[in-house]
Amino acid sequence: MRYHVTVTSGLQAVVRLVRKSPFVVQLEVPVQKVVGVAARQVARYPSITQTHVTRTALRKVDLPVIQLVVMPPSGEHITLFLLSNQVPVGTRETWVHALDPAAPLTWRHYELVELEGGRLSWRLTRQVRERYAVQLRRLITGRGGSNAVLTPGGLRRQARYQLRPEVAHQQVLKLAAHLGRYPGLAGVRRDVFALAQQSTRLWQSTHPQRPHPVWPYQPYLPYLAPRTALLSELVERGQWGGVDTDHPYVSGGDVTALEVTEQGGNGGS
Repeated sequence: MRYHVTVTSGLQAVVRLVRKSPFVVQLEVPVQKVVGVAARQVARYPSITQTHVTRTALRKVDLPVIQLVVMPPSGEHITLFLLSNQVPVGTRETWVHALDPAAPLTWRHYELVELEGGRLSWRLTRQVRERYAVQLRRLITGRGGSNAVLTPGGLRRQARYQLRPEVAHQQVLKLAAHLGRYPGLAGVRRDVFALAQQSTRLWQSTHPQRPHPVWPYQPYLPYLAPRTALLSELVERGQWGGVDTDHPYVSGGDVTALEVTEQGGNGGS
């Protein structure tokens, strides 16, 4: 059994399968137990290891065809996706429809989306999009951070400061470069483009006399050959911590905000 070693490889594998297999079970298991869990799924759903020809024949006679995608590990846990063309009879799992617009399939900071023309892709989740939008507003409109100051009565309070335009310009470009590290999937590229448009609007209304930061172009990511490795090797190696190189967003982290607080402000200008 193999797993996808990069985020991009895993995301593209799900998109390839979910159109014909829209019913999904998402399993979160400890990395140390994943080999056993995957083996149990194969024993329960033999179609996982069948050939493409056999799975196609099963679909033609309206039988369930289950496939398994093992995503890259995150810390000490790893996600397994079971995908099927129909909900198997007598199943133990809770299957959901991955293409339900009210509750799309979500993994880490991505959610599945159906674009116009029926194309499927991944986009950033609403929470992640909102977080980046807030960061942009803080950088550009003068809410870049706060400094501790003394009131006339001797009490300490947090006073908002406005970043100098040249500092704000630099920080917006850093955020743009950070967002450019996301894989160039169609849905993600649209989210980044929308943030770039928001950046330009905010900048032109806040600093109309200064040129706005020009965001770099994010190239389109074509389908790539899957990058996989043996699950058994992952467990034996025991080195599954850290952050994937093609997955820049870290939950709870705010890289740009941390950089901003070190720059200093311009006292409400």
